Amino acid sequence: MNRALPSFAAMGALKADGPLPAYRDKLALFGQFIGVWDMDIHFYNETGKEIFHGPGEWMFSWVLDGRAIQDVIIYADITDPSRNAPGERRIGSTLRYYDPKGDLWRILWLGATSGTFISLIGRPAGNDIFVEGPDMDGSHLRWSFTEITPNYFHWTGISSKDRVTWWKEQEMFMRRRE
Repeated sequence: MNRALPSFAAMGALKADGPLPAYRDKLALFGQFIGVWDMDIHFYNETGKEIFHGPGEWMFSWVLDGRAIQDVIIYADITDPSRNAPGERRIGSTLRYYDPKGDLWRILWLGATSGTFISLIGRPAGNDIFVEGPDMDGSHLRWSFTEITPNYFHWTGISSKDRVTWWKEQEMFMRRRE
């Protein structure tokens, strides 16, 4: 029985100590990121000009009896420090779960500050991970986790309105926090 404070009861029920044993190997794809990562984040406009650069953090945890991984990503808006009051920092969360029927990952991203909510599909590709799906405006997204080591990975987000011409929207260079 969960005896957490009422305001934290859902958080207590959400957390898990590790992966569901029946899918341990498949869950390792995103499970390798469990922990806290320091982030160097860059955003670009459609012409390739950098429009934001700053530090942040990305935290991954086991949830839902070890069937899923949830992350929280946070970064400050250094271009407008007045927006960094509580409730105004850049924050979002992803829920990822392995779907054994399709042998793929179903991924839900909520950008709480931006109001973004999207559903994507993820799959391994050699040593990398690729995530794809539609953005809220109908354009197509491709996210990639590359250069993955136990203490580093590179994340890139690209977008296309026609699936022919792509542009890099964002990239993050991640280092595991000791």
